Amino acid sequence: MQGFPFYDKEMRIQYAKTKSDIIAKADGTFVPREKRKRHDEKGGKKRKEQLDPNQAAAGLNPSYAGAYGATPPLSQIPYLGARPIVPEAPAPPNNILFVQNLPHDATAMMLQMLFNQYPGLKDVRMVEAKPGIAFVEYENEMQSTVAMQALQGFKIQQNQMLITYAKK
Repeated sequence: MQGFPFYDKEMRIQYAKTKSDIIAKADGTFVPREKRKRHDEKGGKKRKEQLDPNQAAAGLNPSYAGAYGATPPLSQIPYLGARPIVPEAPAPPNNILFVQNLPHDATAMMLQMLFNQYPGLKDVRMVEAKPGIAFVEYENEMQSTVAMQALQGFKIQQNQMLITYAKK
C-alpha cells in the first residue's frame, strides 16, 4: 500500500520508532516519562524569532515532531471553521471518536471506507443536525486510538479532519 493514492494523497507507511504508551502498558514495560515543559518557560522569545512567518501565522510550531513525527497537539492545529474552539481538557481515551471539520457533503459511507482500514470498526454515525461532524465507534479504546493517530489531520476535499475522543 506504500504510495497508494488515497483521496489525492499518497499513503506513507512507516514502522513506529518507539512503543506507544498504551502498548507499553499492555505488555508491562511502561515507564512514565517526564512531561515536556512549555516553550514559554524555556526562553520562548528565542523560539518565536526562529519560527517561519507562514508557520507562525498558522500557529504551528515547527520544532514539535509529534508522536512518530505525525501531527502536532490539538492546541497547535489551527481551526478552519467559522468560529474558534475554546480549548478544553482533552477527553479521556474512549472507543468512540468525535470527528470534526468534515466537508458538508461527506457521507457515512465515505468515512466507513476511510476508518475501515483500521481493525475493530463498529459504526459510523453522521450528525444530521450539524453537517461536518460525525462519531466513529470501535470495539475498544486501543483500536480507536490507532485510527485516530493515523488519520489525524487527514484531508478530505481540502478539509483537514480533527479527531478527538468523544466525551463519555
